[in-house]
Amino acid sequence: MELVTKSKRKGMNCSIDVFYEQSEGFSKHLNDKTCYKIILINSGSFVVEDNGKYLAISTPAAILINEKSDFNIISEENVKCRTLFFRPTIIREEFTIEAINAHIYDKFLTASKDTGPLDRQKVEQLITGDIQFEDCFSNQMIYQDALYFVELFSTGRDIVYYSLTKQEYDTVLRHFLSIEYEINEQPDNFWILRTRFFIQSILFMATADFYRNFRQSDIYNDPLVARVTRYFWEHIDEDITLDSILKLFSINKNSLNDAFNKEVNMSCMAYLEQLRINLAKSELQYGKHTISEISVGVGYSDTNYFSKVFKKHTGMTPSEYLKQMRGLC
Repeated sequence: MELVTKSKRKGMNCSIDVFYEQSEGFSKHLNDKTCYKIILINSGSFVVEDNGKYLAISTPAAILINEKSDFNIISEENVKCRTLFFRPTIIREEFTIEAINAHIYDKFLTASKDTGPLDRQKVEQLITGDIQFEDCFSNQMIYQDALYFVELFSTGRDIVYYSLTKQEYDTVLRHFLSIEYEINEQPDNFWILRTRFFIQSILFMATADFYRNFRQSDIYNDPLVARVTRYFWEHIDEDITLDSILKLFSINKNSLNDAFNKEVNMSCMAYLEQLRINLAKSELQYGKHTISEISVGVGYSDTNYFSKVFKKHTGMTPSEYLKQMRGLC
């Protein structure tokens, strides 16, 4: 199947290198080698294999994939997602996959020939302007367009996973829905231009906004730990007990805790507690919910108990943490 969209407009006998799909579960075209993909996942949880290790992804999330990757899903539960397939030529005609893989545009993303691939620190320096890039000013438009692909240009980054706050998810969803409308309805002769704009907006957010939250990086060697962690994220607002985990995964307490201690240096339930507090910190920093709502949302029906656990991990109560975060803004 050719992942393109053909024009339905009279007098526009053309197609663009963009294809949109909404599905329950992941698209069967994710490992297509002719295009890039952006996946927006609304709900569910899943585990992927990444170079022999395992990554448990929580939702909402976004995934950015280039044409080289093999997206290997080990298990999934209740995944609902939207997928945008596109070739980089939608941004600029010169940006063919062949040209990108020939490293023609690497000079726009490298401070010098010896700096090596981009890492998180270098991406942050790129965004803040702390690195002066070769040929930025003589080729300013190409430079700016090349930055849309900074996450996938650098060596060894074929798939990037992002945790999204509700606000981030809602923003990206609006762009996806706009693309869906333009592709399906093609209301006037400018539908291609608007489609390009919305794709640029999503890629810009991935480069210049999501890096603050950066990428999901919980990679596990043990698939059991990955599956249990996926279950935690899927049911994090529920009452999860050790007995329920042992029964669900048909394992004894010692084997479960041995696996978690080897992987994350703590017991299974201690790790769940840490996940809950980390999520609560993110909600306090970026969300708009009350402390009581956040407490329930991360699995603590007793707000006073939630405050005690939160202070144990952070040295502050949730209200003190919230006040400190607002003071930094």
